[in-house]
Amino acid sequence: MKLRIVIADDNLAFLQQFASLLQNEFDIVAALTDGGLALEAIRSLRPDVAVLDLKMPALDGIQLTKRLKRESHRPAVVICSVENDQEFVEAAQHAGALGYVFKAFIMRDLLDAVRLAAQGRSFVSLR
Repeated sequence: MKLRIVIADDNLAFLQQFASLLQNEFDIVAALTDGGLALEAIRSLRPDVAVLDLKMPALDGIQLTKRLKRESHRPAVVICSVENDQEFVEAAQHAGALGYVFKAFIMRDLLDAVRLAAQGRSFVSLR
C-alpha cells in the first residue's frame, strides 16, 4: 500500500514539481497552495507525510508543523524551502519536522526525505 501524502506550496510550479516527483511512489491525497487549507486537509485525510513549503499564506510550514504536534493524527513533516540558512533548518526541526529539503536540490533529495520521514528518520539536504 502506498504512503499517503499531502503537499502544500504557494508556488504552483513547485507544487507541480513535488507532485510529479512523488506521484509514482506515493498516493498524493491533496495538493494545496495555503497552509490553512493544508491543516484542514491533514485533519480530514490523515496522510502519512506532509510536504510543506516554509513560507505560505495563512500558516507557514513551521507554524503548521507546530500545530500538527498538538493534533491527534501527526503526519511526518518534510519542509521544503529556498532558504538554506542553518537557522531555518533548526527552526523547522525544533517545530517537529523530520525533513528539510532545499528547493535547489528537490530532484536529488525529496524522495529520500519523504521515505526517511515516513520511517521516523531525519533528513536535511546537504549543500
